[in-house]
Amino acid sequence: NSVLPVCDVRGIVHVTGGGFYENIPRIIPDGLGAEINLGSWEVSDIFKYIQKQGNIETDEMFSTFNMGIGLIMATAENEADKILNNVQDARVIGKVVKGKGVRLCQR
Repeated sequence: NSVLPVCDVRGIVHVTGGGFYENIPRIIPDGLGAEINLGSWEVSDIFKYIQKQGNIETDEMFSTFNMGIGLIMATAENEADKILNNVQDARVIGKVVKGKGVRLCQR
């Protein structure tokens, strides 16, 4: 099943090298940024291990790794439930906001 025919998806990004900070802005128009809610998904144990063993700051982890989020879809807020109902293991992890770049926020 594809979510695209039933949802108004405004952007899709595969979170690869460059992590959150380089990839998310690629799908957001100029003048807008993203707030990512830490704790809105379970970070895989491997990332916790790497961070602890390497004594790596959280911002650097999100800059280098995908932290367990392989694909991000941007949509209008009123479309989020459609995606959640049509994509297995989907989560709302943040929102588009006025500004620039990506900001990590505590829930």
